[in-house]
Amino acid sequence: MKYSYTWLKELSGTKLSPEKLADLLTMHSFEFEEMKKEGNETQMVFDILANRGHDALSHIGMAREICAVEGRKFANGDSISIREIESPSRRLKIEIKDSPRSSSGGAGKKLCWRYIGAVIENIKVAPSPKWMQERLLVSGVKPINNIVDITNYVMLETGQPLHAFDASKTTGNIIVRRAKKGEKLKLLDEKEYELGESDLVIADSQKALALAGVMGGIESSVTRKTKKIILESANFNSTNIRKTRTAHNVITESSYRFERDIDPNLAEIGAARAIELLQKYGGNDVKLAAYTDVYPKKLKSWQIKLSADYVNSLLGEKVPVSRIKNILENLGLGVKISKNILNCEIPTRRLDLKTQEDLIEEIGRIYGYENISAKAPCVELQTPMRNEKRILEDKLRDILIGSGFSEVMNYSFYSQSDIEKCGLGIEGHFEVANPMNPNQQYMRRSMIPNLLKNIELNLKHFDKINIFEIGRKYRDEKKSSPTELSILTGVLADTKNENPFFNLKGVIEAISERLGCTSSYEIHKPKYTAWHAGRVAEIFIKGEKVGKIGEINPLVCKRYGIQSRVALFGISIAKLLDVSAKEKTYSPIGKFPSVKRDISMFVGEKTKYADIESKIYHAGGKLVLGVELFDIFEKEGEKSMALRIEIGSREKTLTSAEIDGVMKKIISKLEKDLRVKVRK
Repeated sequence: MKYSYTWLKELSGTKLSPEKLADLLTMHSFEFEEMKKEGNETQMVFDILANRGHDALSHIGMAREICAVEGRKFANGDSISIREIESPSRRLKIEIKDSPRSSSGGAGKKLCWRYIGAVIENIKVAPSPKWMQERLLVSGVKPINNIVDITNYVMLETGQPLHAFDASKTTGNIIVRRAKKGEKLKLLDEKEYELGESDLVIADSQKALALAGVMGGIESSVTRKTKKIILESANFNSTNIRKTRTAHNVITESSYRFERDIDPNLAEIGAARAIELLQKYGGNDVKLAAYTDVYPKKLKSWQIKLSADYVNSLLGEKVPVSRIKNILENLGLGVKISKNILNCEIPTRRLDLKTQEDLIEEIGRIYGYENISAKAPCVELQTPMRNEKRILEDKLRDILIGSGFSEVMNYSFYSQSDIEKCGLGIEGHFEVANPMNPNQQYMRRSMIPNLLKNIELNLKHFDKINIFEIGRKYRDEKKSSPTELSILTGVLADTKNENPFFNLKGVIEAISERLGCTSSYEIHKPKYTAWHAGRVAEIFIKGEKVGKIGEINPLVCKRYGIQSRVALFGISIAKLLDVSAKEKTYSPIGKFPSVKRDISMFVGEKTKYADIESKIYHAGGKLVLGVELFDIFEKEGEKSMALRIEIGSREKTLTSAEIDGVMKKIISKLEKDLRVKVRK
């Protein structure tokens, strides 16, 4: 916010120069941005965080802070109250249809906490005093005329937004209500807006006059011909103002304050100050003709009991009780001490102070963080439990990055369009109640859709894409809450490689080898059309099924704009952790040479590779050192498998006849038990 140094100096009584004042406030948690001269004024710009939007977005609020950090009480008070102004007997009729006690039209929504309306007659519209114009300009507000300038001046001084309607352009009562569906309103920026039913408007008996808390309407605005005005000083729901401002993309000084929540009791202070200035600068015969204050549920100050011992414990500094009391009183709080407990009365302007910790933060801020001695924490340290899952995930990252893969991190959501493109089926998906956008409507059951989007995007720039993701997918297994499954997924797409499957298979084998395990594969019929039927296998490590590997259906790739073949694997982290955690045995490197023999066979459609491998080990016994499937071929109902068998002994070098004998036993066993047909 932009502040006038002269104005701050007048209110706070500080004797510091602008530069020293900026340094002082910066030391006490106000972020100073810049300083520059504006005519006869010095402009000081501070970034006010949302938690201090209640009070510090005003010159009085900042002046109070200056006094507190200088160790003084704020002497100027809160300006005059309406009781000091001669109050008229006539009342302006005001109806709040959406207040805390409303019985209809949105009961309990609290869209309007308070509404003050004052009718002021014999107004003479003219330029405002030069000093006022200078203060407005240095605060970043353009002067318009004395009436509008006074409302803006009071807002900058007290923090209470105000608005003035031309009373001759209103009909009947002032009504605070929700906008009607499709209702249109032309605002002061000369743009017409179509309102929604969640928007709050200020209206008369015939039409909307202003978008509440945001901007007034142009039809009821003050002009040179205005003789009588209705002055508005109100308090609106911060969340509703923020939604309205966002929906219509209208940012004003008023909305900026209202959406940060301000004190409802400030409305009376702002109204009284504005009436005082209007009587002084609004014309020679200005008259307050009517005044009404609708305040359905009055906000009162509240109490917080603060332990001095807790203050010192949390700050790590021994601050005397008298100093604590002095700091809190300088901030405008009422404080009474009982033994070591401070009973604090919190003024309603400090809506951010709700707990002991809030008060301690203020004490530390004013006391000065630079005055708190740095001390090493005195705590008992314990060795953390070994997180095996995290260690495994880090090891998997190292393996894949070493294999030329790049890690991606996607949202755990996708759209209904993704579900349909991949044929995943809507059943079993959890729908997000309030998605950020339509592309994040469902919690993902599969990693495939988001990874295909990554492939599609990156193939525009590269010929080959190797990516992986370690993330979670969610399944509806208990019909009540989603079950999280941690998955490692790797994807390979290469426009120059016609068969990426085997490259990806090599990555699986690298993973299993690094984990001290062996991997095997078994043909799988996929449930979802995202996979290419006939090119999918289940991954087994140490005999346990841990995931799948295969190619993505070309039709699915086409739907994502991908022209090349895409191979993908998915492995359950939990299952991989189980098999990798099993007891490992050490086998020394053999002293004697081994021989590898290839065997090719036709197998039945239902024959599993795991069964073939088992029979080979059973027939060959200890002389079979390893089995590797290196080719699968299917054509016209026939399926052919090619395997490489390593034969050797730990005790001697085998002769050619002994190796041939082992192979004969293996072939006989396969032909007899599994009815395979070995190709000669």
